[in-house]
Amino acid sequence: MTTGDSFATRVKTPAFGALAALSTAIAAGGRLGAARPTEPAPDLLVSVRAGAVSAPDSVAAGWTRVRVEEDGRGHILVVFRLVETTTDADLRGFLAALDTARGTPQPALALGGPEVGDTGEVVIHLTPGRYALGCLVRGRDGHRHASTGEAKLLVVTKTASASGPMVAPVATQHLGMVDFAYVGPEQWSAGSHMLRVENRGRQDHQVRLARLRAGSTLQTWLSAIDPGTHAVPIAGVARLGPGAVAYLPVQLPRGTYVLYCLVPDAATGRPHVALGMFRAIQVE
Repeated sequence: MTTGDSFATRVKTPAFGALAALSTAIAAGGRLGAARPTEPAPDLLVSVRAGAVSAPDSVAAGWTRVRVEEDGRGHILVVFRLVETTTDADLRGFLAALDTARGTPQPALALGGPEVGDTGEVVIHLTPGRYALGCLVRGRDGHRHASTGEAKLLVVTKTASASGPMVAPVATQHLGMVDFAYVGPEQWSAGSHMLRVENRGRQDHQVRLARLRAGSTLQTWLSAIDPGTHAVPIAGVARLGPGAVAYLPVQLPRGTYVLYCLVPDAATGRPHVALGMFRAIQVE
């Protein structure tokens, strides 16, 4: 494959008819959440640096704001729920399996994390048990950062948060992910959003959100040698396993946005965007 191949060529993206098919899949998931009083979720602060992840050893169960700060090297931190009896040795085994697997090695479950930027946050629900915090980016040697030190075991306790029981954030927009499409409204309102992202499929999925530059279209973005020349990354939710839900706070000015997923297909290894998992969203 040559360096002049377009983005669409590299991922072998199907015809744009797939987008028309997606538009018929708009579901009730797009309804706005009912307003209700809620306390802010407590923070789990995570720092990711070359070769290391710093975070508390334990946190209380419940809805939790995972706030990630990075060193500018493009890390992608994901929270994985492990079996409750996981030991340090088990964690090393999980990270070794994660290094070569296309999806999340069972019985672990990916719960997401911030996908774009050096800082970011998502809100996820943590039940009592053991979790792994790990960076999924691959280094020049082909290994994921998580297998070379950027990982940490986290214990979630049954102790209630000091500020009391937490409920899920109030969503202003809903987005479903299936194999292999995004389901929900094609038009969103401009401004601040709390986006509820749910994986309704059988594979891991992610959502990357990019704003098209002036004069660019979905087709020019797909056909570009470098998609970054046609769209500016805004935010995203890193991989979510089947049934997982994450909330993403995001500020969206007016414009046209692209949603897409780069998680590899479990069977073929092709990125999900190559199987039709991309979509244009108009923000007005």
